[in-house]
Amino acid sequence: MKKTMIFCMILLILVGCGRSKQEDLYTIGVLQFADHPSLDATYEGMKVKLDKLMGSENYRIIYQNAQGENGNNELMARGFVSQNVDLIYAIGTNSAQSAKNATEGTSIPVVFNAVTDPVAAGLVDSMEQPGQFVTGVSDQSPVEKQLALIKALLPEAKRMGIVYNIGEINSVTQVEVITSFEKDLEVVSIGVTSMQELPIAIQQLAEKVDVIFNITDNMVVASTANIVDIASKYKVPVLASEDGQLDEGILATESLSYFDLGESAGDIICKILVDQVDPNNLSILISDKTKLYINKEVAREFGIEIPALLEERNELK
Repeated sequence: MKKTMIFCMILLILVGCGRSKQEDLYTIGVLQFADHPSLDATYEGMKVKLDKLMGSENYRIIYQNAQGENGNNELMARGFVSQNVDLIYAIGTNSAQSAKNATEGTSIPVVFNAVTDPVAAGLVDSMEQPGQFVTGVSDQSPVEKQLALIKALLPEAKRMGIVYNIGEINSVTQVEVITSFEKDLEVVSIGVTSMQELPIAIQQLAEKVDVIFNITDNMVVASTANIVDIASKYKVPVLASEDGQLDEGILATESLSYFDLGESAGDIICKILVDQVDPNNLSILISDKTKLYINKEVAREFGIEIPALLEERNELK
């Protein structure tokens, strides 16, 4: 009888320890809008930084991918709230908006990434004082560097084409910024509302412009291979705003490192969970560090000579 009681006590202690250990873990809900190399990199970078700062044994991740569907975003975000996660890491503007909406009225903080203009997207009050328990990392494009790259590779170009989703506020903002910033190249932009409209829009652009520039627009990025294919038939090269499109045949990009952006998000998450810093007081992070990628094979196909200074910086040797 005594042995039985001792065994039961040990069992209770072990069970109690197991439960306590689980409760001690920080639970992070990750909501990613879609599968894409850049978005994937922000997730991987975040995990690497958390492992360094917190230790992998001290947190757990519940990962959800909306597969590009806003309906999935909303359901998954609400699911995280019902699970009472400690924090939501939202990758992509649509996912961040769903996470913010789902957590309203709760104390669950949201850290976003891969959002170009969080103010215009209604996620934060300002870049300096975000408020609303939402903060994060912006992938605001280094427009000046990207336009300089186009001019260096294509000095004779006169007109640049941009296609974008008119329903994505980040895209509208980018087109406005590029159009107001660029003085030497005439910007020709066409807005679309669906993937089905893209091929016709690209064809219309390719007939008018000397180069096409892909901005960080989810619809555009998902269609890069098709855009490159159509543009190449008109002998129009395609450059992009980020390196996730390199495998799809673009000519070049002056890109932010989305892995580094993910690590920056990891820093923010650690400050909120471990250091108990109020997310309302954590400014939105913006990076100006870029890497240059020029596809030499594509350059040869278009008869483009790569300047020596660019060749020195080219990550694709």
